[in-house]
Amino acid sequence: MDAAVSYPTVLLGLGRFGHEVIGRALQSLEASSPLLGVLRCEPSGVAAGLQPLLEDLLRAGRGSGERRDQRLDLIAFAAALQGGDQDLLVACDQAARLLAEGYGAMFPPDRPPEQRTASLHLVVQVPALSNPRASVALARLAALESWARSRPVFPLLARIWVVSQQTAAGTLTSEEMVSTCASFALGMVASGLRTEDEVSRRLAHPALDEGLVGFVSLASVELPESRLRAYAAARAAYDGLGVLVERVQEPGTDATLAMGAVSALQRDRWLAPFVEGQAAQLSRRLAAELSRSPVDLPADIHVGPLDTPEEIRARHAGLFKPASVEAAPTTVDQARTDETFRALDRAEAEVASSVEQGIQAVFDASLGPTSGLSQLPAVEQGLKRVIAQLHDEQVQEDATLRKLDPSQPPGPPVDPHREELEHALLALPSRGMAFAAAAALALAVLLGVSFGTLSLMTPAAASAGTGPARVQVTASATPVATGFDWREAMPWIVGVLAALGAGGGWLYFVGNHTRKEVRRVLKLRRDALESLVSRGGGGRRAKQAELQLVVRRKRARRGAILALENAVARLQAVRHALLEARDRKRQELLSLGVTPAAEARLDDLGPLLGAGGLLHGSLVPPEVISRWIAARREISEDRVWADRLLEGAWPEGGLLEDVPCGDPERVAELSRRQVQPMGERSVLDDPEGGQQAADVLRDFGARMGAVLAPPCQPLNAHGDPVLGLRPGEGFVIAPSAGRDTLDAGLRDVPTRLPVLWSPSKAARVIFLRTWEGFSVEEVTRGARSLSQPAVVAPRGAR
Repeated sequence: MDAAVSYPTVLLGLGRFGHEVIGRALQSLEASSPLLGVLRCEPSGVAAGLQPLLEDLLRAGRGSGERRDQRLDLIAFAAALQGGDQDLLVACDQAARLLAEGYGAMFPPDRPPEQRTASLHLVVQVPALSNPRASVALARLAALESWARSRPVFPLLARIWVVSQQTAAGTLTSEEMVSTCASFALGMVASGLRTEDEVSRRLAHPALDEGLVGFVSLASVELPESRLRAYAAARAAYDGLGVLVERVQEPGTDATLAMGAVSALQRDRWLAPFVEGQAAQLSRRLAAELSRSPVDLPADIHVGPLDTPEEIRARHAGLFKPASVEAAPTTVDQARTDETFRALDRAEAEVASSVEQGIQAVFDASLGPTSGLSQLPAVEQGLKRVIAQLHDEQVQEDATLRKLDPSQPPGPPVDPHREELEHALLALPSRGMAFAAAAALALAVLLGVSFGTLSLMTPAAASAGTGPARVQVTASATPVATGFDWREAMPWIVGVLAALGAGGGWLYFVGNHTRKEVRRVLKLRRDALESLVSRGGGGRRAKQAELQLVVRRKRARRGAILALENAVARLQAVRHALLEARDRKRQELLSLGVTPAAEARLDDLGPLLGAGGLLHGSLVPPEVISRWIAARREISEDRVWADRLLEGAWPEGGLLEDVPCGDPERVAELSRRQVQPMGERSVLDDPEGGQQAADVLRDFGARMGAVLAPPCQPLNAHGDPVLGLRPGEGFVIAPSAGRDTLDAGLRDVPTRLPVLWSPSKAARVIFLRTWEGFSVEEVTRGARSLSQPAVVAPRGAR
């Protein structure tokens, strides 16, 4: 709970002037308090607006546990000449009736004035009392005074504080009038001094014989704490967002770096299912089977040297089948076709999923919450390059699609090497011719080898019988039985073996040689059919299958292009959101009167602090405040702060669902945290700030004696001056922060007023004097006397 507000308090702004006063007071309030309520309305709407406000305030007051008696302070601000004659009376009467009807038990109306704990102080701005229009304002105050004296339903009105546009020191501007009334509210209820005698006596109900009218003369030097905090947070956000904008607007990077930034896409795998993947193979396999293309092709080609064409056809039957046969599809074929289309649909969905996963992988790898978005230009350029490549591929695919246009007349059926194979078979020699040639060769070899062998053996036999023959004649000769003579058979055995070898070799080598071409063509045919089958066969079905795959590739590629274009658009949205957020903060700064410089410490805060005037000014020079605020950040380095801001304002769903820093409230919250050290220490605690404030007090306080003067001297019925209550007494409210330096400055002020040291850290010094206890009639007589050449000064006036 904010200790600056001691009791439940309502600041009530009536009409345009009252609204301005409340707005100015809110610029300087340190923080919101559960005991402080603010209501801006027209006089006729006081009851409706005040009732719910009182419920919360009084409940907070009861729950504080710090006070024995419940109290309520209402301070209303209005301009006497704004609105109708009865507006002030209506506003006060509504507030009194509301207290009587709803809170009479809490604030008994029959208590004597010194015991009343609910009070309404009406701070009224009136024109210069010498002005003829002042009589209208005083007449309205007289009606209000008469109502208060006539015992209303609840004795709520305590004082009518008159703030005149003209004092003995000169004429005040409208700005100064607003500042005076706002400073009165800040000094009375937001300085933490409500219980001090100097304040509590002025906010108490007057005695029965006292007048209700009082004069307030007030001057102040301060810093608009709320506006400064708003500026500090907006400037911190502007600096952090500016760093992020610079990052995302960097010029394009090298093409290699750009493609490296999107390497996680793995785009070479996207269309693989429709090129050589499982879906493509399934589709082409089915097309080949529907085309009745041979699929049972031999793994090995074997052609014997004596194989006949019929045997070769039988052994390699699949190679002699047509590459495609047009046939009506069966029910089974249709079922398999449907299943293939479902497989293609699944593959297409998988491609789309792969594209999305690739984009997500790129965003996670290069554009995460801790990346600082430094890679955004490279990723954007890389994505655009991939899109361009995909468009080029689409153009090439269109050319392929035109070739597969079904409206074009079909070409001749594809049947590779079939005619060449048939020619090779026809060129084979017959088996009979081969055997005849082999037999002739064998016979020739047999005869040649046999006779050659005999010729080699004959000379040896002749040499064995050379010389004179000796004939022996015996008486009788017995015939000798002789066996098989291997020597005589040897030439023929050798001849037969040689003939067999020559014939067999002839058959083998000549047979192999003559079938070499068949073997070669068979291998070519097999390889060609395998390739053809892998592409869907050679018929119309293959063309349809390939057309389907091309269409699927085009559709999947188009989906990938759209997904990548959406990703690029998302990056552009991120850039746009950061630009908007930065520009929004710039507009906030401009609305505060500050044009951001290159660095925060160089900002000119003069327009934010205000030009000052006769009664009000700045406690510390603008350039000192700029440097102090720039140094009171939690993170001093803008680039580090930008990273933290981005991380804190990162969308929950990531960049693909939302943009960072798109929530102004979140950015504002993080910015307030960034400048939170500003509220932990007063600028007056800074050596430079405290010394500058002391110098300002010396200069400002030198003229306070002339400025803090009443607007007129009230007169009684005999024309004599009326002293009233506390005539000209005053005090100074100053913050305890920097007390040593401020006290030194206040000691040099010619008008020696007692100083109340506020526990608030707000850099605000208020000089206040009051004259109380007058009636409207006494003030009216004093106003008339202003046109006379001489005015008797009241005793006690300073």
